[in-house]
Amino acid sequence: MRHRVKKIKFNFGHDANKQLLRKLAVNFLANGRLQTTLSKAKVLKPHLERLVTKMKTRNEANKNYLLRYLGDYKTVVDGFDRVGPALSKINGGYVRIVKLGPRNDDGAPLAKIEWVYPVVKESAPLKVKAEKKNNEKPDKTNKIS
Repeated sequence: MRHRVKKIKFNFGHDANKQLLRKLAVNFLANGRLQTTLSKAKVLKPHLERLVTKMKTRNEANKNYLLRYLGDYKTVVDGFDRVGPALSKINGGYVRIVKLGPRNDDGAPLAKIEWVYPVVKESAPLKVKAEKKNNEKPDKTNKIS
């Protein structure tokens, strides 16, 4: 019996479903928001909550869990540095789903996933071009012809 068991399954196959959730999670953690279908958002939300809980405590076991699930070292390090400290004092409810309405072409219900609390995305350091020391024009009088 399936009493109180809420599980949305996609018919892509087991490996494809895992890869789909991995891709959605990495994109969400990289951008801070994600627009997808409502059913994919509902499946992704508990996975994100679990990942953020692991990002709050930096240890080897949590790092290995996140690497196994996400498969991207840069995303894991970014999660420990940015997401974990921002949400360290909050116990759950990190992500919300906002319904957007039907998609124009096929009518699939769309949803947006976003952070409930602000997670600041640090901007990349600005690259300042080194000014040339010799900005002077060459003298025309010293030409050798």
